Amino acid sequence: MKVFDLLDVVNKICPLKDAFDDDKVGLLIGSGTNDVSGIVVSHDLEKSTLDYCKENNINTVISYHPATYKKFDDLNEDLMLSKLSLDYYKENINVISIHTAQDVCIGGNGDTLANIFNLTDVQIFGETSPGIGVGKIGRIKNHDPNSLSALIENKLSTTIVRTNSQYHQLKNIEKIAFVPGSGTQFLDEILGKTDVFITGDASHHHFLLTDEYNMGFIQLNHISTEKPGMQSFTDKLNKVLKLNIKYLYNKYYE
Repeated sequence: MKVFDLLDVVNKICPLKDAFDDDKVGLLIGSGTNDVSGIVVSHDLEKSTLDYCKENNINTVISYHPATYKKFDDLNEDLMLSKLSLDYYKENINVISIHTAQDVCIGGNGDTLANIFNLTDVQIFGETSPGIGVGKIGRIKNHDPNSLSALIENKLSTTIVRTNSQYHQLKNIEKIAFVPGSGTQFLDEILGKTDVFITGDASHHHFLLTDEYNMGFIQLNHISTEKPGMQSFTDKLNKVLKLNIKYLYNKYYE
């Protein structure tokens, strides 16, 4: 199998065209004409993933987050990679990134979160194109703050980083919204439209803003909102290719 054959399989699972316009997805390091001699799915391009590839004779990584770089859009020419990304290049390891294409696709990171929490009447926000969006908002079985916090920590195998003040004043939580990863750029779309907003990154300003709108806000560890969807992606890839590809992530950041 060539890299472009693998890219075609990936594209069928999560169409890359649906990623955000400014996102770096697709083949970022390597060549489509290279032969694939082993595959691993990795949440990030870390040194541990590089070591795993070298130890297991793997030459192709499908990463969730894109390769890091300093200057140029195309990492295949006129390279100005970060040191670690350059190490992947030097080791002739192909890197395909799926990032926000995986967030928004059918069965992707957003849909996986909606399914985990059994949301009903689900709607999307944070659209990349008509009818396709990174955020999911829907109804959940009635909770109070303590029971919802416990549910989130149990379902996502994580701990809540912090909440806003208003979250603890809520009595009946019937509607929640998720954005996997970093989603505060879409907060304006749902202000006053949900009881609780949940995402992986936030600043002090966002907590104050949701207090103002009498909404709860929960910040989780970043990858905890993405990991279930990425495991689902890996399972789908294994089913199509009839392989046993591993999914690697840094447990420290759960």
